[in-house]
Order: sequence, then structure tokens, then C-alpha cells
Amino acid sequence: MSAADAGRAPRDVVIAGRDAPAWLAANVLHSALAPAGVRVTVIELPGTAGPADVYATLPALEPLHRRLRIDEGRLLGATRGAFTLGMNFVDTTRQAPSFFHAYGSTGARIDGVEFLPHWLKARQLGLPVSWEDFCLTAAAAKHGRMLVPDPDIERNGFTDYGYHLPAIPYAAWLRQRALRAGVETLAATALRVESADETTINTLVLDGERRVIGDFFIDASGTDACLMRALGVAGDSWRDAFPADRLLVAHAAPLAAPPAYAEVRAAESGWLALHPSQVCTHVVHAFTSDSPDDVALANATRLAGLELHAPRIRALSPGRRAVAWRGNCVAVGEAACAFDAIHGVDLQAVQIGLVHLLPLFPVAGTCDVERVEYNRNVRAAFDRIRDFQSAHYALNRYAGAFWNRARLTPLSAELVRKIGVFRARGDLVHYEDESFDIADWQSLLLGHGVMPETWDPAADRTPPDVVRGELLRILGFIRQKVESQRPHAQFLNR
Repeated sequence: MSAADAGRAPRDVVIAGRDAPAWLAANVLHSALAPAGVRVTVIELPGTAGPADVYATLPALEPLHRRLRIDEGRLLGATRGAFTLGMNFVDTTRQAPSFFHAYGSTGARIDGVEFLPHWLKARQLGLPVSWEDFCLTAAAAKHGRMLVPDPDIERNGFTDYGYHLPAIPYAAWLRQRALRAGVETLAATALRVESADETTINTLVLDGERRVIGDFFIDASGTDACLMRALGVAGDSWRDAFPADRLLVAHAAPLAAPPAYAEVRAAESGWLALHPSQVCTHVVHAFTSDSPDDVALANATRLAGLELHAPRIRALSPGRRAVAWRGNCVAVGEAACAFDAIHGVDLQAVQIGLVHLLPLFPVAGTCDVERVEYNRNVRAAFDRIRDFQSAHYALNRYAGAFWNRARLTPLSAELVRKIGVFRARGDLVHYEDESFDIADWQSLLLGHGVMPETWDPAADRTPPDVVRGELLRILGFIRQKVESQRPHAQFLNR
């Protein structure tokens, strides 16, 4: 039995992992727990990230960085990363219109009623302006501008941003920061778990020799899930829920003026994403093993329209562990749940695990209540991310065997309900532990052509002239605000 279960709170936390997930966990746990006398040690396993790998993050990472007092300018300068205001989805099969998933709201309330019902009514009356034309964040991204929130923007909605962070320099930067803060590290090429029983880790044996004793352990070893596997925690596969089982990553020359967004191009064989950073253009191509690797590389080169370098291909195996916390070990990131690659949620999975762990971190030897609550919370959060990704595939209007197969993948009952309610009247069922907010879901569903059949009748009380004037005002505000912003490249060069 570990010291944590013998009657006292954990004092030695050992993280076994690699790359950015391990070092993000180290920074978060040290920052939060060191004042309480908790020591953090990282067992650093060989990294798997290559020069082409990139973390295309969701906006939630920025406030976590801020809580850690990470200077954004220094981070982007050191990693040569970039900002992203969203993702532009383009259909190279020409079956569906493109759409922009912006990290920000669309429109503004009119006469106390949400914007969507007014837009739906105006659209039925012949409004020729698309949904995303009323989104300030999308407009700024399309015009190559970086958007900085200010009071005017906050009065009309909200805008946010994520990052394109080259994986190797980001991990190195987090590592240096953790070591400067006092986190200890030991390198190992392999480790073995010694347990007193099937649920409790006592010791990690590194490379068959050095022994590391801890009270509490974090598995940040990615899909290897080396600690969770040693504890016998099984995995639940989501293989049938997603069409792609192979992923190619490569890099190309940097763009002269990197746009502040990613572009995702649908093709008959799968999809390809371009994630610009200051150092290069990161290319990700998802496909199926029906295509030989050399064919996939040729398809990726054609879709990217760029010369690709250092291509690497690996298997995709989406799914989650039956539990993320067993005994005195918590898995974070891909060790707990491996997602499809479509929306860049790898670091979001790490963050979910850490944010839920901190308020439930054991304060006594017995932590059964905390463990049950944690597993319930993260399971729900992972399910909601899976639903968002599943909706992209199930609702697609693209051509080709890949996308035909995607439309047949099974959906959760919660997702079926969400789509049905939105299609009926434009309302969104928003569950607990959602990582994607209502604006994200509106962009996704409308972008894939799910048009509500009715709208909130409260919108009918506003005279058409008032609505028309407000729509013109919003478009004018967007035009004026975008023109006042600096180009993305200039913003990075500062």
C-alpha cells in the first residue's frame, strides 16, 4: 500500500511521460501543489514528436498559460508558433460550400433576443448574407488580421484564439520552465511498474536499475499508457466511430504571410490540414489504410500544393481508457483518451485531466470519493469532444468512399438529440463538461447544412426595419473593426 493510502496526503508526485503533455502536466501540478509541499518529478521517456508535428490548440490553452504566468510573446518567439482564430473547411470535391469554424461569436443580440433567430427569419425573407459574414473573428481571419479583444468587441459578442505551436520547441520550452521552477527530472528509455496490488503503484524501475518511489503517479506517456496498462486498465475502442485509421504528418516551407487560421481540405481519400507557423507550414493528412502509404503521400502533396518534407505516417486508434484514475495513478492526454485528429484536441485532453484533478487532488490517504467523481467528470468531457468530432463526419456533404463511410458511423444518443433539437428550431442542448461552446456548435452544424426549420417566436416581435438596421450595423462594425487590426504577420513580428 502506498504512503498516500496509508493515512496521509501525497507528497511525491511522479509523472511518467514524454513531449509537451508531460511537461505541461509538470508545470501545472508544480504551480498548484508546490506551495502545499508537494514535490513533482518527471520520468522523461523518449519523445515521439517529429519536426513536422504541431499542436493546433483550442482557445482554452491561453487562460491556462496565463494562470501559469507564461509570457505569450516570449513563448511564441521561442517556439516560432503562430495564432489561430479558427479553421476554414474547404471541399475540394466541390460538393459542399466551404465554412469557417471561428473561435468567436456570431452577430449580437437584437431587441433582447439571440442573433440566430433573427438571422434565420431574415434569411427566409431573402437575406443574401451568410452566417459567418456576421462573425467578427472569421472576418478578421479571412483578411489576414489578428484580432485583439477590446471593450467594443465585448459589447457585441466575444472573440478568442488558439495557437499553432511546433511540438518539439513547445515541449522544450515547457521543460526548461519546469526545471527552472524546481521540478526534478530523470531520463529513462524504459520503465517497469512494481505494485503491491492491482491498483497501487509503489515504485517505478527505470531501465532495469534505478528505482523511483512516489505517492501519486501521472501517466502522460501518450498512447503507450505504460502505467495504466501495468495496472490492467482496459481501453474502449472508438475505431468504428471514425473513418480514418492512418495519419501522415509533414512540413513545407513557411508562408510569407501566415494566415491566422488553419485550413482543412476535404478530398475523396480523406482530409488534409494546413497549420501555418513562423517556422514552417505543418501538414496533416488523415486517410484509411485502404490507401498505400506512397499513394497517401502523393495525395497529400497534391492537396497541399506544396513540396513536403520529413513525412511520417502513424496509425490512428481513437478510444479511451475504461477509467482515467485507478488506485494512485491518473492518466492524462492520450494515455487517458486518444481522439481523432480533426479538431486538434490533443492538448485539450491533457488540460481536461489536469483541471479536473486539481480540485480533487487527495488530501488524505483514502480518495475513493474523489476517484469516482474524477472518472465521471472526465468521461463526460471526453464524450462531448467525441460527439463534436463525430458530428463533423456524420453530417458531411463531401464526395468519395471515405466520406460515404463517415456518414454511416454510429452516433451517441446525446449527439442525435443535439442535432435533432437544432434542426427543429435552432436551439442547442448544451451538456455539462462541454469543451466546445454554443458558438462552436452553431458554426459546425450550419456549416454542414443543418438549417433549423423554425426559430424562437420572440424574434417575430421585432419590426423588420429594426432588424434590418441592426444587421447593417453589425456588418459595419465588423468592417470597421477588421480594418483597424494589425496583420497577423506584423503582430507576430512585434
